[in-house]
Amino acid sequence: MLFDAGSDVYTRATQPHTSSVTQRPARVAVVDQPDRLPEVLEEVAALARARGRALTVVPQATGHGAGAIVDDDVVLLDTSGLRSVEVDVETRVARVGAGATWSDVNAVAQQHGLLGLAGSAPSVSVSGYTFGGGVGWLVRRDGLASGSLRAVGYVDGHGRLRRAADDAPDPVDRDAIWAFRGAGGVGVAHTLELDLVPAPDLHAGALLWSADALPAVLEAWSRTVPGLGPGVSSSVSVLHVPPLPTFPEALRGSVAVHLAVAAPDGPDAATPLLEAVRAATTPVADGWGRTDAAGLARIHLDPPTATPAIGDARWLDATTPALAADLLSTAAAADSPIVMLELRHLAGAPTRRAGAVVTPPGAFIFHAVGALGRSPRPEIDAGFARARSVWEAADTGLTPGSWVEGAGSVPDALPVDVRERARAVADAVDPERRLARSRLLG
Repeated sequence: MLFDAGSDVYTRATQPHTSSVTQRPARVAVVDQPDRLPEVLEEVAALARARGRALTVVPQATGHGAGAIVDDDVVLLDTSGLRSVEVDVETRVARVGAGATWSDVNAVAQQHGLLGLAGSAPSVSVSGYTFGGGVGWLVRRDGLASGSLRAVGYVDGHGRLRRAADDAPDPVDRDAIWAFRGAGGVGVAHTLELDLVPAPDLHAGALLWSADALPAVLEAWSRTVPGLGPGVSSSVSVLHVPPLPTFPEALRGSVAVHLAVAAPDGPDAATPLLEAVRAATTPVADGWGRTDAAGLARIHLDPPTATPAIGDARWLDATTPALAADLLSTAAAADSPIVMLELRHLAGAPTRRAGAVVTPPGAFIFHAVGALGRSPRPEIDAGFARARSVWEAADTGLTPGSWVEGAGSVPDALPVDVRERARAVADAVDPERRLARSRLLG
């Protein structure tokens, strides 16, 4: 069923989590059962015939990272109702709807001592995150989430229900699973089959210091992370702390240094890092300890509500620790338009399956975010430029596409050969271009 701008359904669906753009589609289509997708696409085709011009279908679950223009040439397909979660404990496989979030999945998985390879924010949809590569807190032990993807149920441009998998009888579907693993996917996905992983002794936490501790913390982090085993992942950042009671009173409304650390196999792997930063300077807050999936999802300290924001990100090489202090300092001033600038350590992540992007192209990720309600876009862009003048010394030439908030396209998310192959797969799945292409395809 299609809904117009006068309906509550339309209003809810056009409010993406990253609300840096205004969405005004011709209609909103809602689907809560996979077998209804062909019917929905036929309704869109009928509307297009009645209007005398083509309409593009744009799937949207939560809208994290939404940045493309959604106007009167578009029907927005709300897939947030596809939230089923089934876990096979023996095979360690989850079968989930494309609108399910990581909090939906891990709430079930952790009951069996398992976790999905979730990202930093529990409200992110499993589908968009995984199809974009998927960098989470278990990445150094278990790899990118794209590599955990076994199969995808999807609909092609003709409205046919299909299953993408390595052993699919149709070569188009074998190519499609390759594209779903990191190139943004093709068609409209409705169901994902994913590997789950054990987390026998999950420890994680966030540590916070005032801004004057930045040199000491970064010296300890930079010296320690290259020697850490794959059982621990970490992110160090400069954070402009909002005046919220969830933060220590001494840091509210100020600039802080934030270290997030996760270790799924127990605390020992993280001990060298934690001892080094604690010895360097005593944290104002230290939340390290045993935790569950919900606790793991909190260590990045993401905003609790949707915030209009734009972001910048880049895969960086192994020389990154040497420039960490200079890089984070570009966002440390109280009046900086960049509200968060972080470095995430990913070196050594394994490759689980063949796909477009299943191995991190760099040892670290640079990520910065500017809040549009706090600073105008030109100032935020200038902040990104200052950071680039530092991180370009460690540049790999590629961008982690799903980390760039508020962008309509990320043309340098994929190597040229990978992007061209993924475009060819998208053409085979949807030759008439009835469905929106991933922003990673440029």
